[in-house]
Amino acid sequence: MRPAPLGGEERAFLRQHATYEGSALHKRSPGDFGLTPPAAPRLDKTLCDEAKITRRAVADDLLARAIEGGLVSAGEGAPRFPKQLWVVDEHGQVFEAMYGGATEGAYHGYPIRRSDPFFAEVTRAWGRRDV
Repeated sequence: MRPAPLGGEERAFLRQHATYEGSALHKRSPGDFGLTPPAAPRLDKTLCDEAKITRRAVADDLLARAIEGGLVSAGEGAPRFPKQLWVVDEHGQVFEAMYGGATEGAYHGYPIRRSDPFFAEVTRAWGRRDV
């Protein structure tokens, strides 16, 4: 996790260039996302459905909130695009947006399990940033 949140210029760049591109690996019922369920689902993947994210508009909003919150990884997925962004929703659920999709600037996202120690780390960092 990067020690400093995104700056204003970085946020503006991501608002303009970052997009959400879902991953069927994180969807039990991917209909609203325009995805085809995987032929061989991986049981270790967290599912957006379990976190009640079943509509694309909600996932788009979470990515926008992650950009505004500015909580990002130190590493980049591509120049000017953080490899990961994190957001905590209004129910206290932590989500990670991971860079890498079919187009430049594309992120896919998924919930982080509460049992994962990183869940608590993101929650603490999110609270310190007053977002």
